[in-house]
Amino acid sequence: MDLGKPPALPGVYDLILAYYKKARLGNMVPDKVGLRKTFYAFVAATLIVIFLLGSLAKKAEALMTVEEEKKLGEKVLLEIRKSMQAVRDPTLQSFLDRVGGSLVAQVSPTPFEFNFNLIKNKDPNAFAIPGGQIFVTTGLLTLAENDHEVAGVLGHEIGHVTQRHVAQLIDRSKRLTWASLAGILAGVLAGRAGGAQTTAAAAMMSTALPEALLLKYTRENESEADQKGLETMIKAGYDPNGMIAFLNRMYKIQLILAPNIPGYLLTHPAIEDRIVLLENILLGLKPQGPFKPVKNLKWIQTKALVEEMEPSVAVSHFESIVKTNPDDVTGLFGLGVAFRRMGRLDKSVEVLQNASSLASENSDILTELGIAYFLSGKLEQAVEKLEAARSSFPSGTGQNDDLLGLYYLGRTYQERGDFAKALPLFLKVKNEMPEYIDVYFSLGSVYGRMEQQGLSHFYFAKHFKMRGEMNNALLHFRTALEWLERGSPERDEAQREIRELAQPTKQNRKRL
Repeated sequence: MDLGKPPALPGVYDLILAYYKKARLGNMVPDKVGLRKTFYAFVAATLIVIFLLGSLAKKAEALMTVEEEKKLGEKVLLEIRKSMQAVRDPTLQSFLDRVGGSLVAQVSPTPFEFNFNLIKNKDPNAFAIPGGQIFVTTGLLTLAENDHEVAGVLGHEIGHVTQRHVAQLIDRSKRLTWASLAGILAGVLAGRAGGAQTTAAAAMMSTALPEALLLKYTRENESEADQKGLETMIKAGYDPNGMIAFLNRMYKIQLILAPNIPGYLLTHPAIEDRIVLLENILLGLKPQGPFKPVKNLKWIQTKALVEEMEPSVAVSHFESIVKTNPDDVTGLFGLGVAFRRMGRLDKSVEVLQNASSLASENSDILTELGIAYFLSGKLEQAVEKLEAARSSFPSGTGQNDDLLGLYYLGRTYQERGDFAKALPLFLKVKNEMPEYIDVYFSLGSVYGRMEQQGLSHFYFAKHFKMRGEMNNALLHFRTALEWLERGSPERDEAQREIRELAQPTKQNRKRL
């Protein structure tokens, strides 16, 4: 049956849809279906394996406790960080934190600490793991038309966490047999190897899972998460129609790309039913507003698209845009960032200078131009542009400063030997975005140059722990103890970390 061509949607949707078609026809991403299946196979297997290895030996009839869920979430997070490519751009992270934080602020008291993580994957998807960790793909950011739609997705995932749907999902996994678990493990190992084994891994994964993918929520879970998400959106000042608009766009993509269904539809079933239910819920809620003004995401989406693509592909993509319209500031911005990621700093500076001549006070362009200057070793020009970006950032908006610009401004002062100016910038970035790994290494370096060895080793330890390098983290925490003052909060934290990091080592020795 011919479903016909879906109605044209303005703006970013047309761009992303064209990009999807090009990816399929031009093989921009090899074996996209196999990669996606392995991706979800690994996430599912991680959840199952960690939980079963830790608790299969003990009889547990009730849902896991909150503390068990938190500890499980920490373990799953470490595994995901090892296997998936995180996007460590403070500009993109600040956007997610800002939208997600405004939603979490409206949630009733919860034992979970929410964190929002951005990962490189062109499939539009979002999912939650135990304990409040929520993951969003770059593909989802590039598909959403505005911040209200992103809020709809995050609100839905927050609903899954607060209603403890993830814990229920994992609890159901206890029905797995050891034979199934062995199949999943084999699939994970083959999937990590990649290449020709990817398809076989996905096939093995499908035979190992009983009944259905365990990442698939029940219809009741979906309905409850949708309703909670809508209520949270309204309280936070977002237009709840944003959730429906995004699902409608996903549905149209499903019709075009079937059977290559995007990941969001694999983990969030029955999209048509959800749209109808949401519309009925809205009729009952009758939200009046006023809602937050709709914010264009063109700068966020451009950076997400550059992160998502291989650098050479990103350069070709934005070159085609600039060739059509040489004065397209967004296209020039994307091309400049793509050249930087490709290592073509000379071209990055040239293109971003052109963009800056068209929008001289744009803080995003100034920041990227300053970063390109810094990486090129032109420190004076870097300070000039990064300080200008800092001055031009909108004030009184309730938003954080441009943390990416502040971080590289600190890096520039550090390279100039002005540690007194670099240190407060790094501390500000750390305080406002504690999940930004790079800043801990910079703090360790600056404190070392300032001959504060205790704090230097302390921050190096935190950097290595966040990277999952526990032996290096333990070494630096122990060295930090030799220098840190007694009674200092850093010393107390280092002692706690040493106890926790050393415990698994002692347990392993007992087994031997």
